Amino acid sequence: MPRQMEGKHNVSQMSGIIFAGRAVKSYLCTQKMKMRKMMRKVVCMGILALLSLPVPAQKEGEAGQQAGQVTLKEVTVEAAKVIRKVDGQLVVPSEAQRKSAADGYSLLGRVALPHIRVDETMHTVTALMNNGEVQLRLNGVPAGKEEMLSLDPKQVKNIDFIDNPGVRYGEGIAYVIDIHTQRNTGGYTVGADLTHTLTARNSDDRVYARFNRRNSELSFSYGFSYQDFRGERSSEAADYLLADGSHHFVSREQTAGRNRTVGNMFQVKYCLADSSTYVFQATLSGDGSNSPGSFADFLLRDGAVTGTFRKAAVESSFSPALDLYFFHQLGKHQSVTVDIVGAGIYTDRRTQNDEGGHYAYRADGRSWTVRSEAVYENRLKPFTLSAGVQHMAKYTRNDYEGDVSALNRIHLGELYLFSEVKGRWKRMSCSAGAGVADKTYSQAAFRYDYWTFRPKLTLGFEVAKGLDVRYTFQTYRRVSSYAMVSKARIRNNSREWTVGNPDLKPSRVIQHLVEVSYCRPRLTNNVYMEYRNNQNCNMGVYERTAAGQFLYSQQNAGSIRMFYVQDYLKYDLIPEHLSLTLAGGINRFFNVSSLYRHYLTSYTCGGNVQVYLGRWTLAGFADNGWKFVEGEQQGHNSPAVYFTAGYRLGNCTVSLYLQHPFQQHPQMYRSQVLNEYLHKEISQRSRDLGNMLTISFNWRLSRGKTYKEIRKTIQQKEDRQTGIM
Repeated sequence: MPRQMEGKHNVSQMSGIIFAGRAVKSYLCTQKMKMRKMMRKVVCMGILALLSLPVPAQKEGEAGQQAGQVTLKEVTVEAAKVIRKVDGQLVVPSEAQRKSAADGYSLLGRVALPHIRVDETMHTVTALMNNGEVQLRLNGVPAGKEEMLSLDPKQVKNIDFIDNPGVRYGEGIAYVIDIHTQRNTGGYTVGADLTHTLTARNSDDRVYARFNRRNSELSFSYGFSYQDFRGERSSEAADYLLADGSHHFVSREQTAGRNRTVGNMFQVKYCLADSSTYVFQATLSGDGSNSPGSFADFLLRDGAVTGTFRKAAVESSFSPALDLYFFHQLGKHQSVTVDIVGAGIYTDRRTQNDEGGHYAYRADGRSWTVRSEAVYENRLKPFTLSAGVQHMAKYTRNDYEGDVSALNRIHLGELYLFSEVKGRWKRMSCSAGAGVADKTYSQAAFRYDYWTFRPKLTLGFEVAKGLDVRYTFQTYRRVSSYAMVSKARIRNNSREWTVGNPDLKPSRVIQHLVEVSYCRPRLTNNVYMEYRNNQNCNMGVYERTAAGQFLYSQQNAGSIRMFYVQDYLKYDLIPEHLSLTLAGGINRFFNVSSLYRHYLTSYTCGGNVQVYLGRWTLAGFADNGWKFVEGEQQGHNSPAVYFTAGYRLGNCTVSLYLQHPFQQHPQMYRSQVLNEYLHKEISQRSRDLGNMLTISFNWRLSRGKTYKEIRKTIQQKEDRQTGIM
């Protein structure tokens, strides 16, 4: 064959091979795309089939994982970080929030729960509306400062935020924050949390250690705190209307002062737990506080007379406590929990007030309390039934010596029975419960024994996906402060006295609450509307004597009503990197008695911004405080502005906190007395809290495997009332 024809044949052969290769490649690509579509359909059908299956009964400790995600081999379907519940919401912290937080307080600050203010420097968690206490729990067991500071945020599964506590929580509980974690089955955890203020004398240090071996855990913790504030200044202007119709003006300006407190605490805890059967925990703790020398010097202008006087106080206290807790799982759905707490409070206080002449007294206080609770729970479908009993016995003995002479011996007792059922069926949710309490009180000739009935009903309905409406009704009794039912009479200044009233009776509270919630993966919006009526409550009363003395006491004299509307909005602008929280509301107060009527309308607003940049975390918080009127006192809690910057490096986290920036002497509190005989304005400022810069160092070293912790269910309330005026 000629060379030219041979070349043409080779070219033609190569062209045929190339064409055939392209055809095969096109065929394979078409088949590959068909296979991909088919695999996608199979995977989607498999996921839908699994999600449509009945959900098997689960342990309480596994709720956080199943609520947060569904894992199918290598396919992960992420769920919403906020899950609505009958009594609140389940919050699943993001990975960035867990990694950036140093302890329990900083984690709560990053989560930004509605109506909750977290002070990461002072280690406090309070309600913005101040309408009750905030109970902190760790796996259902009451948690204090030592548990919150030693908490490892990386082991937190979810946070159960209960903004509608049931009847089992007792009275005066506004919110319950229950943090669910994992625990080690072997190994150890040691760490330290050191907090020191650079611009003032303030420190709070904790060291802790926890050792695990199989089902046993032994932990120790010790804390030391020191505070020595010298920049607090208060001013007071009072207008006294005397019996002859004349006005007497008095001003009291603080010129110097010192508020010093030294605290020590220890805790030893032993826990024996099986992952599915039982938990036994014994905790021995002690909390000691000593104020060796706090005083305040004042410049007094009493009419045409100018002088000086000093207020001083020395106080020491010690509070030991022993807590025994037991949980036992009965089968797959039933459980029994028992908790017994014995505690004591030993207080020694010496007080001096030289206005109007030397006046000093000493109060020697002793208080012993035994609390116990037993709860039975049955997780049925679709409802959960719980019932239990609580018992409390307390004896208080306060002896006053010096210019105050009184001996108060108070016996308090309470037996509380409760039952509650809650659950969800399709779009409906319901929680209904009732509690009956027999409360006894005796002090010398003053005795009473009364029964209280506390029903509570919550109804919820899912209007659309992510949109829920909830209504709550409850009524309960509020017990008077132990100090105000004493027989003591304390002089506050040259013209004012505080007088106890042993004849005070508990008041009844009626509450209506409507909540509208809208939750999406990046957006959460809650609107709260509440009406509260406190009937026949303990209202402040001033009595003017012929000698020009003004006696303050409390009587069952009328009613205090409150109506407020608040809106809470949280939006993730950049998921895992930038989030924004805004809140605002309007409050209306009505104080009506046979002696006076006081009304007030106030507004609240606040916001929170958080930025996560790898190892860095930046956050800012601000609110305007809030105004209120109760009885004849109108108060205004101070606005708050916080900035936080944190850096994480291995097992260490260093954080800087700036409070009240660009404020040299921020106002912390302002109040007014609105009595017809006495009008007084009081304000308090603090130089120590202005431009307050605090550094926190957290170090934690942990070794060992983890497993899911059983959720404990006891909700004991800590008692700190000494009964001393």
